[in-house]
Amino acid sequence: MSALLAILVLAGQLQSGNEYFEKGEYADAAAAFEKIPQAQRTASSLNRLAVSYHLLNRLREAESAYKEAIKRDSKYADAFNNLGTLYYSRKNFGEAERQFRLALEADVEHSAARKNLRAARFARENGRKAREGAIESEKAKPLLVEERTNDSLTVVNLMAPRDLEEASLHEKRADSFMARKMYDDAVIEYRKSVTIDKYNASTMNRLGLAYHQSQKIKEAEANYREALRLNPYYIEALNNLGTVEFVKKNYDRALEQYGKALKLRSESSTILHNVGACLFAMQRFEEGIEVYKRAMRIDPQLFDHVSGFGTIIQTTSRNDSLQNFYLAKVFAGAGDKERAISLLYKAYESGFKDTARIKAEPAFQGLLEDERFLKLIQTMIADNKPAPGVK
Repeated sequence: MSALLAILVLAGQLQSGNEYFEKGEYADAAAAFEKIPQAQRTASSLNRLAVSYHLLNRLREAESAYKEAIKRDSKYADAFNNLGTLYYSRKNFGEAERQFRLALEADVEHSAARKNLRAARFARENGRKAREGAIESEKAKPLLVEERTNDSLTVVNLMAPRDLEEASLHEKRADSFMARKMYDDAVIEYRKSVTIDKYNASTMNRLGLAYHQSQKIKEAEANYREALRLNPYYIEALNNLGTVEFVKKNYDRALEQYGKALKLRSESSTILHNVGACLFAMQRFEEGIEVYKRAMRIDPQLFDHVSGFGTIIQTTSRNDSLQNFYLAKVFAGAGDKERAISLLYKAYESGFKDTARIKAEPAFQGLLEDERFLKLIQTMIADNKPAPGVK
């Protein structure tokens, strides 16, 4: 067989396997993937072969294929997650939890692994209840697999269904209160939810945010730390702990928390924004500018919104002349003349009087022909002139 023909045959087998897999025809998918020579199998095709075996209840073959996928790619979160799901199917909840943690180490935002870690921790810590739940769940789902989403499997949570439903109801009520800025009511509902289901890191983090918004910083910090205990890779909670330290003016500690978060996700505009705010508060303005620039390259609209359930330091609302001056440099450099000029006016209104410094700043050269900028300079010059009769 020629090299070209071999490539075409390989591509055909892979395409066939993927088509069967997407349709949930796992026996045909497995048969197609098996025809791919061992040396040509990728981590992705091995994971799909393993999932096909898994859902056909060929668990030994599935385990071997998952492990081979991980050998091919040691950062392949789907394979770690699915291997954990296989151990969960065998009711080896401790090993399942370990694999889900490895999946999150590889991808901190892996949604299936987050859900699965919560389920595995409950099952490991509540053996009798978990076994009772498994007996009931296996009647409909013998492998304790809730669903497949793309290349990831999610397990059945073995907590009593009525408890899961009630915890979810309180959580949704709390989310609604948060959206309406009714933070005290949100605290009440989130607390009811985590009393029933103390394994939900997401709800624990949001309880922390509700306390945070209510200015109850000690309670907020305690819940952020509990979210991290439940999921050591919960990046939102790390970010929020940094913001707690910022509020307490412990800027070095805040940077330490943000640094931990950035190790998990280096391209987070929210966390980089908060690092910039921290550096500004420490009057390390030039360093802060570079961080802000990096954040805005990731998200040009960063200063216009807050993302998800993570806290972001509202730097632009602070009445600080130097801070507004340096932020104006950031926006001018990004081509946002409107925001740059607005911040320069804020700098002037909060006491910035150095007209020469504004005129000499390279970042503001693109503003020299803007009427608003020229008016600001004229106003500052006039304001700096001594009153008549004063020498």
